[in-house]
Amino acid sequence: MTRDRRTILQVLGEVCIPLTADDVLKRVNTAVPGIALSTVYRTLDELVSRGSVQRTLLSNDGRSFFELMGNAHRHYMVCLGCHHMFPISSCPVEDFANSAAEALDFEVTDHSLVLYGYCRHCRSGRQSPGSE
Repeated sequence: MTRDRRTILQVLGEVCIPLTADDVLKRVNTAVPGIALSTVYRTLDELVSRGSVQRTLLSNDGRSFFELMGNAHRHYMVCLGCHHMFPISSCPVEDFANSAAEALDFEVTDHSLVLYGYCRHCRSGRQSPGSE
């Protein structure tokens, strides 16, 4: 295992929410200065292909977020204002996925759920519909 791979895995293991490649780079560079963003992307892609890291693509802006596969199975709510990710404490998809898979004789190997909206802080700064 290379130093870069070990450092990236350590960074991902220290956080409780997924990180973008840029976030990983900032944290990695505090431990090992001089690692390039391209190295972070290449290493993350390799870790995803090996099954060590999970990639979540957010459809609202196309950014990828990465987290260790060993982390608890989680889903997220993402604020469209500040882009903060809030983990959902339980899996609201599991029962549906299992019953749909059984009905269609389909083997589900993974699933994800991302809900988009506005957190309390960002919502308070927005005008409510019809209050113009």
